[in-house]
Amino acid sequence: MSNIMGKVEQKLNDKLNKDAQPGNQVEGKADGDVNDKVNQVANDVGVPQQDDGMLDKVADAKTNSDIPFGNN
Repeated sequence: MSNIMGKVEQKLNDKLNKDAQPGNQVEGKADGDVNDKVNQVANDVGVPQQDDGMLDKVADAKTNSDIPFGNN
């Protein structure tokens, strides 16, 4: 049981540490803006809506790599 609690604690600490990094707010806003535009274009050309998540993941990676102080 303590092994499970240790894993949970580690995951929570990892999440808190990542959330505390300064680029997260910038990246989150940029990701949302880019995802909205990408999904709108994808819908306009007939890409199925269930593929939005895959497109978002690719767009997020590219967007985050373009932010010089981001967390990638």
